[in-house]
Amino acid sequence: MKYFPICYLMISLIFAIGSLSADEREPQVKTLQPGVKLTLVAEHPELATPTGIDVDAQGRIWVVATHTHFRPDDYVGPEHDEILIFSDLNKEGRAQKRQVFYNATDATMDLELGPDGWVYLAERDRILRIKDTNGDGKADIEENIAVLKSEADYPHNGLEGLAWDPNGDLVFALGENYAKPWSLTGTDGVTVKGAGEGGVFRCTADGKKLRRIAEGFWNPFGICVRADGEIFAAENDPGERPPCRVLHIIEGGDYGYERSYGSEAHHPFVSWNGELRGTLPMIHPSGEAPCGILPLGRGLLVPSWSDHSIDFFPLTPQGASYTSKPITLVKGSRYFRPSCIAADPASAKQKRIYYLCDWVDGRYQAHGYGRVWKLEIDLKKATWVGKMELEPPTPEAKLAALLRSGKSTHTLKELLKFSHDADPFLAQSALQALSHKASNWTPQEVSSWSAADRISAVMALKLAQADPQKWIPVLLADNSPDVQFETLRWISDYRLKAFLPLVEAKLSESDLDYQRFEAAIATWNTLQGKPEAGIRNPELLLAKVQDVNSPPRIRAYALRLLPTQSRSAPKAGTQPVKNFPKGLTLEMLQQLLAVNDETLSLEVVRTLAGNPIAAQKILASIAADPKQNELLRAEAIAGLATVAEQNSALLLKLAGASELPVREEALRALRSIPLTPPQQQSLKILAGQYPDSADLFAAAINPKSLSVGRPALTDTKAWLQALEAVSVPADPESGRRIFHHGRLANCAHCHRHGGRGNVVGPDLSSLGNKQDHVWLLKSILEPSREMAPEYQPRTIILNDGRTFTGIRLRSYVKETIRDANGQNRTFDRNDVDMMVESPVSFMPSGLVNSLTDREIKDLLAFLESSSPQK
Repeated sequence: MKYFPICYLMISLIFAIGSLSADEREPQVKTLQPGVKLTLVAEHPELATPTGIDVDAQGRIWVVATHTHFRPDDYVGPEHDEILIFSDLNKEGRAQKRQVFYNATDATMDLELGPDGWVYLAERDRILRIKDTNGDGKADIEENIAVLKSEADYPHNGLEGLAWDPNGDLVFALGENYAKPWSLTGTDGVTVKGAGEGGVFRCTADGKKLRRIAEGFWNPFGICVRADGEIFAAENDPGERPPCRVLHIIEGGDYGYERSYGSEAHHPFVSWNGELRGTLPMIHPSGEAPCGILPLGRGLLVPSWSDHSIDFFPLTPQGASYTSKPITLVKGSRYFRPSCIAADPASAKQKRIYYLCDWVDGRYQAHGYGRVWKLEIDLKKATWVGKMELEPPTPEAKLAALLRSGKSTHTLKELLKFSHDADPFLAQSALQALSHKASNWTPQEVSSWSAADRISAVMALKLAQADPQKWIPVLLADNSPDVQFETLRWISDYRLKAFLPLVEAKLSESDLDYQRFEAAIATWNTLQGKPEAGIRNPELLLAKVQDVNSPPRIRAYALRLLPTQSRSAPKAGTQPVKNFPKGLTLEMLQQLLAVNDETLSLEVVRTLAGNPIAAQKILASIAADPKQNELLRAEAIAGLATVAEQNSALLLKLAGASELPVREEALRALRSIPLTPPQQQSLKILAGQYPDSADLFAAAINPKSLSVGRPALTDTKAWLQALEAVSVPADPESGRRIFHHGRLANCAHCHRHGGRGNVVGPDLSSLGNKQDHVWLLKSILEPSREMAPEYQPRTIILNDGRTFTGIRLRSYVKETIRDANGQNRTFDRNDVDMMVESPVSFMPSGLVNSLTDREIKDLLAFLESSSPQK
């Protein structure tokens, strides 16, 4: 390619008369740990919006200055991106010399110096290398290393994240590419294809032997490889599934994300932290929008673009991978936005030197601002670094590596056992080893295995890309719900349209549980060419609800999945009132009740409870009808809880019902409203008649008594003893109603369970399979004690004094949070006075002091239940 030089004088003049006359952006950086020093090396107008950085053996700093990243129409500057070299000639810390090495690329995302004088660049759609062959300080040749072909052209979800493996391979990444099909081709013609699953790749320095080593990413903008060959990545975007992730990358790893399945916070075939079998979790959440990552001793340096910080992640071995508790080293203002980071190869052994790009301004568009910083870490003072020599691999890591190598001599029985291991990195490695044996299996052989082994078999067969015609019909008819789920996932992930009739038949099976129904809906949407619809296809769902020939259970699940929207902000202690889904009317819901099926009727009542003002007449009628099932009546009463004042006479009457669930739901509803002395006296009389509900009568008569004489919230042992003293067995169905209760526990206000509830906090559907009883109780007693970073609220204080709190989703020139009602709120960054992390969880402290001991026991039993989702 012909090179078009632009002299430094011309650049300086353009910047001087251009858009950079705006007020200075003050970084206001502070170092927070001993042994850390940060100094400014270069800044605008010498460079603009930097996206990549590296340092050569002479200490010269190479920087990508991008002028094409969402370039505004009125932008003043070079036509293409610049590759700049900064030199500190007098060794005083600031760069005195600036030269343009190259300026012919667009949407340039990263830079890495390579062997033999080559400079490697990542553009959105290619990895290339450039070189100065005549010694004039300017690149005069370029070569493509890998070329991406796709119709997508968004600047920073394409190729990115360059790093060198110790063996000489080039490692780089690809973002989710807006789920558009792509092909990536190396110099020897080897081609890899994909769509929305992203990837981490490796090839030789000259672009040969290209292969993808991992997938399941949104945007792994930062990649690094340690001296021992371990690869780590920093995910730059979380979409609707915060937070951003720091990841340990292994050969064949699947990190769970698939853009093709849309941007909804929940999809049955998408995971973000290892929630699905065979997918791998993060080491730890990063700060918002990291763009770079580098090893330091036994840890990682990770700049955070939106949190205006530089963090150190000390890595603690955990099985075959790592965990971490980050330490913030540097914090700045909103105009300190560190992105890429590079190590100075000539830095002293006891004083490590790094250089960082700083995007400065929060605008995504090319804006003309930029800085380069020098980060010095004095290891004699920086005790927080810990040991510098790398730790030897754990036995689990050695075993996992052996399993992935294809050289394992373990028996089938041993591999199946490993595939069930609680360590996801070991289990996933075992699945890879099993996939090498899968070609020898027969359906008859696999059918004789245990259910757990058959689940592993499905996943290994999928990895092996076994013949779908041979396996899918058999596996989809397996009597294990989990085998069926993984088979549906296989069909959907590989777009196996030939099996659409089987998927449609699955949607008509009367014994389908909710998890498989979700999976079947998602698969059906995928095979219909609408994978982004996920589980949200209102037309299909409404048709299922109305289809009198569909099994009632299927109609119930379809009703549960129909999307609803909040109609108004809720009052304190209540859930948001929701509109009925479009096309669904009270008349239609009454027709569904007339089907007289337990599962369908329960779902109708729960739908009615979402809009109690409009539906209270129907709910009251069901609650009062002694001919109705007692559990259905109890559910209707729970739905009346948020309008208890208008229905107090009915609730007082039902407080004397002979059926325990009916009586106790009425008492719970009454607990949330003030009672007159005659009403209290009436309850006292009833309490004498029903001693088995004495605790709930007492709570209804005097709710404040629940907070008197109970253990401290920090005394888990005392609470355990109190719960153990409850003589009656726990009732998970009572716990289910408490979980969704609009005025008591109100867990569904933030948490999703079995398809119901909000997505502010984590989905608790499978919580009982993962956590122990004590941990769960502690989480309820002290919700802020051990808050997962991804669910730490942030409080935004606006210039006019208003405050809003939510889970941070995105940050650039706007701030987007998801509030406690599950609604996204976006604010212009110029309207924000400050934003602070809240140490207080959305989950209210003292929740247990609104429940009796028996109710807490019931709630725990529900959360711990591994029964099919009802």
